[in-house]
Amino acid sequence: MIEFVGRIEDGMPELEAQAHAWLAGPRSPAVIYTHQLTIALMDDSGDVSDSNAVLTRARELGWVETSDYAGWAAPRPGWEATLNGEHFLVRQPDGAAWYDGTLPVSDAWRAAVQQTGHVFHFTAATLDVHAITEQIASGQALVVVSTLT
Repeated sequence: MIEFVGRIEDGMPELEAQAHAWLAGPRSPAVIYTHQLTIALMDDSGDVSDSNAVLTRARELGWVETSDYAGWAAPRPGWEATLNGEHFLVRQPDGAAWYDGTLPVSDAWRAAVQQTGHVFHFTAATLDVHAITEQIASGQALVVVSTLT
């Protein structure tokens, strides 16, 4: 994992996320996002003011910890996803793209998302997909639920 430390005024580097389809259960289509870059922000005195700006931004957009089941039991207004072939686009409530890239999925995953009409999105402060699934189970990952349009 690469770490970027800087001031917000200096501009943010391009964040390359990878999306991994995960079928957590027969009716639980999910995507796990891993980030190759951790972005830490400094204040004017040079102290770290935010140790993971990506997760902070996710929280600002409505993502909650997986331990807060009531906070993610239903789709979050404004979060929408579309899947055309392997092209996957996720829009956050302000209309900006959260993810715009490929997502190879199984027939079972595609059937589950068509049946439920929503997608669970997970991320955490780690690069390893398997470590994120452990963090999901322990309540340390972040999650938001979108509708599939």
